[in-house]
Amino acid sequence: MHRGAWVGAFLLAMTFPAGAQTAPAAEERGSFSRAEIRELMDAVKATAKASRENVDYSRVVPDILFQILTKLDKIEDKLDKIEEATKANQAAAKKR
Repeated sequence: MHRGAWVGAFLLAMTFPAGAQTAPAAEERGSFSRAEIRELMDAVKATAKASRENVDYSRVVPDILFQILTKLDKIEDKLDKIEEATKANQAAAKKR
C-alpha cells in the first residue's frame, strides 16, 4: 500500500469518530443535512489531495536522490584524479 493510501485511510479513520458521534442524530431524522454532507465531502477532498501530494513526493524524492548521488560520484572521480596527480607529483619530486 502506498504512503498516500495510508495517509488517506488515516485521515478517513480520524474523521470517522466525529461522524459516529453525529450519526445518531442524522439517523433519527432519516438523512444527512447539507452541512454534514458538505463537511464529509470536504474531508474526502482533503484526503484525496493529501494522497496525491504524497504520491507526487514519493515519485520526486528518489529522482532527486539519484541526481545527487550521480553528482557525488562525479565529484569523487575528480577527487581521485587530483589525488593520483598529487601522488605522482610527489613521487617525481622525491626522485629529483
